[in-house]
Parts: sequence; C-alpha cells; structure tokens
Amino acid sequence: MASKVDPAAFLYKSPAYEARDPGVIRQILATPSLCSYIAEIKHSIAEFQNRPIAPLPFSLFRQFEDSGDRMVYESAYFERRRRLVALGLASWLWQDREDIAALEDCIWAICDEYTWALPAHLENIGREQRPTHLDLFACETGFALAELTSILEGSLRAAVWERARQEARSRVLAPFLTRKEPWSWELMRNNWCAVCAGSVGATALYLEADTDKLAAVIDRVVPTMDRFLSSFADDGTCLEGVGYWTYGVGFFLSFSDILSRATNGRMDLTANEKFSRIAAFQGHCFLNASKALSFADGSSSERYRIGLAHFIEMKFPRFRTPAASLAAGFSYDMYGRWCLSFRDLLWARGSRVAVRKEPRKASASVLADTSSIAWLPAAQWLICPAIKDDSLAFAARGGCNDEPHNHNDIGSFELLAGKNEFLADLGCGEYTHDYFGDARYSIFCNSSLGHSLPIVNGQAQSVGSTHRAKNVTFRQDGSCVFLSMDIANAYDCEGLESLVRSFDFDGSTRLCLKDEFRFAKPGFGITERFVSRCAEMLALNDITTKESPFMRISCSIAGAVPHIVSHEHREHDGSEAQIKSIDFDFLPCGTEFSVSFEFALTD
Repeated sequence: MASKVDPAAFLYKSPAYEARDPGVIRQILATPSLCSYIAEIKHSIAEFQNRPIAPLPFSLFRQFEDSGDRMVYESAYFERRRRLVALGLASWLWQDREDIAALEDCIWAICDEYTWALPAHLENIGREQRPTHLDLFACETGFALAELTSILEGSLRAAVWERARQEARSRVLAPFLTRKEPWSWELMRNNWCAVCAGSVGATALYLEADTDKLAAVIDRVVPTMDRFLSSFADDGTCLEGVGYWTYGVGFFLSFSDILSRATNGRMDLTANEKFSRIAAFQGHCFLNASKALSFADGSSSERYRIGLAHFIEMKFPRFRTPAASLAAGFSYDMYGRWCLSFRDLLWARGSRVAVRKEPRKASASVLADTSSIAWLPAAQWLICPAIKDDSLAFAARGGCNDEPHNHNDIGSFELLAGKNEFLADLGCGEYTHDYFGDARYSIFCNSSLGHSLPIVNGQAQSVGSTHRAKNVTFRQDGSCVFLSMDIANAYDCEGLESLVRSFDFDGSTRLCLKDEFRFAKPGFGITERFVSRCAEMLALNDITTKESPFMRISCSIAGAVPHIVSHEHREHDGSEAQIKSIDFDFLPCGTEFSVSFEFALTD
C-alpha cells in the first residue's frame, strides 16, 4: 500500500542542524537560568569518569523472572543511560576529548547489550524475539543514539559512530518495519504510544536517507501519536499522573518538533485542538512551591522539565509555568532520558525559567489566585493550589477504578501545607512483578485501604470500569469550593445503597468533609481512614500527638476516638517508608449514618 505521507515533504537536511550551530551552544552556556543545570552536568561527568561502566551480567538479567525483582537489573541499566546523557551533553557542549572518549566507551557498551528492552517487558515474548523487542526503553535508546551520533558527527570515532547507527537501525527500525502485525503499543492508549512511536519516528528521521522508506515509517507512526492524544480525558487530564504526562508529552513534542523541522513545517502534530487542553494540564498539577499532585502513579516530589515548560510557554503564552522551585535539575532524571535532558538545554536557552533547589522562604508570599483552581470535569479531578506559602492546598477526585495505572481511589483526597503531607495520596509504589500483576490491589498504595477513604464492613473498593463515582456536583464561589459525589458504587458491598461524600473547602485554612451512608439494613461497620505522611503533626479530637500540631482533625460525633495504625509502604525507588493512618471506627444503629470531619490549620 502506498504511503499517505508524501516523500517529497522531507528536506534533505538533518534535523540536527540547529544543535550543531555553535551560536546555539553559546546561547545555552550564556543562559543564566541554566547555570545550575550545567553545573550538575559537570558534577555528573566527574563522577562517571571515576567509576567504571556498570556491568549487566545474566545473573542480573534473570532476577525479574526468578524473583520479580526489577530494581537489581534496572539500577545498572539506567546508570548506563544516565552516563550516556551526561557524557553526551558534555561532549556536545564542550567537545572535550576526554569526555568524548568516555562517551564512546559508553555507547560501545550499550551496543553490546543483549537487548535494549527491560526484562520486565519481555514476559511472554519468544526468546528469539528478545534482542529486538521494542519496549519503551529499546525505542528510547535507538532515538538517543540516532540523535547523539547526528549532533556529534565528526567528533566520534568512525567505528563507534557507524556501529551506534547500525545498531539503532537493526534493533529499532528493522523490527518496526518487518513485523507484520502491529506492536502492542501501537494499539494502546497511554504514554507508550508517544514514547515508542515518537522514538521510532525520530530515529527514522535521523537515520533513514531513503525518503520512501522514511515516509512509510512516519505514515505508520502518526496514527499511534493520535492514539496517544486520545488517551487523555476530554479536559486534557492525564489519568496516569503528572509524571506520565511529562514522559509522554515530552516525547510527543520532541518527535513533533523534529518532524516539523524535517518537513519545513508541513507536518505539525500540535495543530490539534485537544492538544491545547493537554498542554494546560501541567500548570494544574503543582499544589504549592514544594509539592505536586500525586493521584494515580504520580508523586508529590514530581518536578517539571524546564525545556518542556519553555516550549509550551512559547507555543501557548497564556499557560503559566509552575514555580521555579519545582523545576527539575539535571540530576533529577534517574532514568537517563536523553531526549528530555537534551531539550532542557535546547528549548530553554534564553529562557527565564530558573532551577532552584529550595522553595521560596518568604512567609505568606502569594502562590496562586482563585483562577488557579481547576475543576477537570471529564476526569472528575478538583485541584486547589495553595494561595500562600502557609495555606492549605487541597485536591480530590472521583472518576472510576479502571484507569491507566489505576488505583482504587474514588473519592480520595489530599491536603497539605508546604512540605507537610497531612493527608496524603501516596502515588506510585515500587514497580515489581506483583505491582502489575494479579496482586496489584494487595499493595497498600494501590488499594483504597492506602487512601483517605471509608472502609465499609471491612471491605475496600473494587477494581473495574463499573465502579465509578455518580451524581458528581461541583460549585465554586471565589476561593471556596464544594464537591460532592456518591461513591457507593465503588464498593462491592451488598446493602450499601448510597455513600455521598462531600467536601467544603474555604480555599486557605479549613476543609470540611461529610460522609452520608444509607444501608438496606442495620449492622454495618464503618471505618473512616485518613492516610498521612506526618501524623505526628496532627491533633486528633482530644488526642494530641505533638505539643504544637499544625493541623487539627475534629469529628462531629462526640467521643469518637481514633487509633493510629502503621503501614509498610515501598516508595517508587524501592526505599521503605512507614505510613500512618488515622482510623475512626463506627457502628451505626440504623440504616442511615452521617459523620463529618473538619481539618483546620492551627496557630
């Protein structure tokens, strides 16, 4: 079948021409807001110069199959990618022969790898297909080597340059084009579409000189990128969380920009009405100058990429860039994503987006106004960023329990001030075999038991598309917001007829939560659970856990005494954390029961 993309659309000029301009490099090095980022690159290459390349023996490769442990192999794998990025950027910026020699060793080692895919992504894959299996990281690696060799042409030794480009062709382009049926990610609706298809497309734009073959790749890649855009809710929400928004949109825009330049602007994937709503999402996802929204597999410590923020700001001037204290430095990226780090420099040159390691110190400085409150109706997410350093930030969600990177969390919420996650959404845990297997909801952070939600007759929420919030209502009056929803449908609990949860937030210092239960018969037990990363800073009715708590929880039912339960939680990086839940237990007498809680900052 003939390609729908006109081969004549492509310029006979490498997309790397801008990065090879000495004036561009001088501008990067002269941008004040990039000084600390560049200093981190220098620090990283000094470390890598003194440390040998991490080996990847079979004993590490087989760990996932043997025990479900991803970390042991991936820690060495991603150290190699971080080394590639640091040395690649340094070689590009300064052309130092020692850096280039170390980069050549790193490229050679990556070319020696059995497969560029992760063992965790090789399940149920025929062994003969493993070396050329295209997962996220195999595609990313091909993109990185194609772009690096293009901007460093003439600097790398010929043997390294030629081998890297040939490996990218044979491990990425050839498997993509020779496979008769679509790769699984071509049919997905999540960030895999953008990362894999975008990387394949970018690799072809750098390496494929035959414009007919190049057109065939682009013709197949573009519909997958359209599927990526369709994965977002109609209001632009990334249901996987802001970190996945950064990942997917970062690769989408990288490919789109290369494609636009290679076709002299004839093909622009951002010329899409929905994309403007998607681009706005990042601006909603930082709750104050310290913390990010952590719904789904997000993280409260998430940071934004300065290159990506600058690109969006230039294309959509009405979208605000989050506080500079929330910008990611070079060392933030533990996965070694060349594509994004390279564009932090290329796209942010000349920008005013600064990288600061600590949030502003001034008390009561203004962070947001009432126009910053976001109600995202398709996703049913409410986000209320802090209006001052010392005020509360609040977010709540409805939705359903069948979303990408799903947590069973309908009706959950988070409440924080500064760095203090008084009521927390734990976000993503450690990625293991069980995390994406049948035992997913036995893991604390994925279960509703790991969220600030009711436990009904000992039951947690259930997974599935039929489990969703109903009768959702939102109102706003200035900085005050009201949200209510019936979350009974989230529970497979016979006899629970309704569970209306409502939030009344004053925008600054006080949140009122009310849960109204209706049962078919008496005898139900209720536990109201609140999950905290800093329970020691709370005053619980008449129980004070610290001499000077920063938040007081008051219950509408006289004499209600909570108990504090410790829970084990493994963070995304594999570290262990002790999480506390504050549990209030109730035994209603009749078929209707109502309880309210007030959360208020103390002096």
